[in-house]
Amino acid sequence: MRYSKELVIGLTTVATVIVFTWGYNFLKGKNLFKAKRDYYAFYEHVHGLEVGQPVTINGYKIGQVTEITFDVSFGGPLLVGFHISKPIDFSKDTKVEIYDMDIMGAKGLQLEPGISEVLAVSGDTLQGDIQISLTEQVTKQFVPIRDGTEKLMNVLDSTLRSITILTEKASYLIEVNHQGITSAVGNIDTLSEVLNAQRKDFEAILGNMKSFSKDLADSDVSQTISQVDETMNNLDLVLADINSGKGSLGKLIKDGKLYMEMSESMSQLELLLEDLRERPRRYVHFSLFGRKDSPADTIH
Repeated sequence: MRYSKELVIGLTTVATVIVFTWGYNFLKGKNLFKAKRDYYAFYEHVHGLEVGQPVTINGYKIGQVTEITFDVSFGGPLLVGFHISKPIDFSKDTKVEIYDMDIMGAKGLQLEPGISEVLAVSGDTLQGDIQISLTEQVTKQFVPIRDGTEKLMNVLDSTLRSITILTEKASYLIEVNHQGITSAVGNIDTLSEVLNAQRKDFEAILGNMKSFSKDLADSDVSQTISQVDETMNNLDLVLADINSGKGSLGKLIKDGKLYMEMSESMSQLELLLEDLRERPRRYVHFSLFGRKDSPADTIH
């Protein structure tokens, strides 16, 4: 049985359209030969999520992203559509999170089931959410380290500037006082030479000090201290006797009558000496031929 050319062309065209449509939808994540349930979620930013990326629950792939469009009726957020090809039911308060599938930053969707008893049905719009990415986590951990490093670099930079300024000032001072420093170094050298020349004298002094220390260590210091203690005790006893009026010195100090008598005797002795100075002939008789005593010189 022969077919007309027109029929063959028509059948080929229909088959091509069918295959093309199926392939196109398959590439978009849609499988026309499988039962599917479509769901939606709104996001302010999809962070690089693309059509065809997988939808998972607990790491298990249950569908694919089918579309990402702007929804002007809701003020411009992005509407992400996805279908579920696995027979899995979840509640209406389930969250749909955009997450990092790998360290390279590829994005996917994952379902976080809620606690509501009302199940989601095909065509429902679920709550969209964004999980913090690995890059953001690393960035948050790195921010304190970066801030600390910047502070440390600032401190090091300030320290290096201070060292540079100090070095410049030191160089200037050395240059200005070069002659004085040279003279001081010369004086130090001279002093060193003098000390070296007097080294024997220092050694002799140290030897004498060592000998004196040895003699002092060998001497009976304790006996000397005991003798001093005994002398001090005896002195205390003498002072106590004087204080109590014992002995001649004690009576002299304590007895007022004796003091008065001694004062009177000293006064008479002073009068006698004065009279002896004024009238020595009364007390000394010296003459080669002898003499007569005048009435004025007679001792009454």
